[in-house]
Amino acid sequence: MVNEIEDAWYAELRAQYQPEHVRLLLIGESAPTDHGGTRPRNFFYADHLGYDNLYRGVVEALYDLRGLEKRSHDKRPWLRRLQDDGVFLIDLVPYPVNDVSSKKQRKAILRENVPSCIERARALNPDGIILCSSDVFDALALPLREAGLPLLHTHALSFPLGNVRDQFVADFHEAYARLGDH
Repeated sequence: MVNEIEDAWYAELRAQYQPEHVRLLLIGESAPTDHGGTRPRNFFYADHLGYDNLYRGVVEALYDLRGLEKRSHDKRPWLRRLQDDGVFLIDLVPYPVNDVSSKKQRKAILRENVPSCIERARALNPDGIILCSSDVFDALALPLREAGLPLLHTHALSFPLGNVRDQFVADFHEAYARLGDH
């Protein structure tokens, strides 16, 4: 059985970087599990960059910061800048789902968490929303629109793994440009 709530340490960490006003809300699938590792690769974990592909993609898209070095990159100033710029990330599912091997089961978990994610997004009252993977887009795009929440793109963004990060950055730029329209 998977833990159905967000780890308290990560919820506290996320709260430290919540902007006063959320201008741009990013919604990811879930924080990843690190299998008991000592260097979490969560978006808001600032002590180590690791293999945090979503963080890398977002920072590159917003600030044109390329080639982040895992050993020397200090995330704190950039997390504070995201906070100052009104950028915040929540996850569709509040617990890790990257170990769920069945695609059918994973999609079911995503669908089960849509109502609570919509409520969390509504409570943050963002000016615009970007969904950070195709699975999240497939699960949330229509419900967000039906809820009257400001989704900034009409097609799915690829998750920013190294081999498609450039496409993620380009699609993110296109969506982010629409924020001025809202």
